[in-house]
Amino acid sequence: MNTRPLPHTLSLHRGPVAAFVDQLAYRWQRLQSAWAVHRARRVAEDVERELMQLDPRTLQDIGAPEGLVGQQRWEEEQRQARDTDRLLELRGW
Repeated sequence: MNTRPLPHTLSLHRGPVAAFVDQLAYRWQRLQSAWAVHRARRVAEDVERELMQLDPRTLQDIGAPEGLVGQQRWEEEQRQARDTDRLLELRGW
């Protein structure tokens, strides 16, 4: 299935002012769609950032994807290992 839009009309059959206005309208639509994609990506990144701050058990309870739960568990284990190493280092071990 071809999803590309067809051109409105051939610019040869329209006056120069109408063709210019058509181009402006087309560019405005492209800018709006690019901005919508950008905003959606930013919202998704914000949601993912908030999810990464949750406890792995909470992520499992809310049904988050296993990859996200595993990544959060790994990061928590790394954080605990760093804290343990730091504590041992402070005590001179």
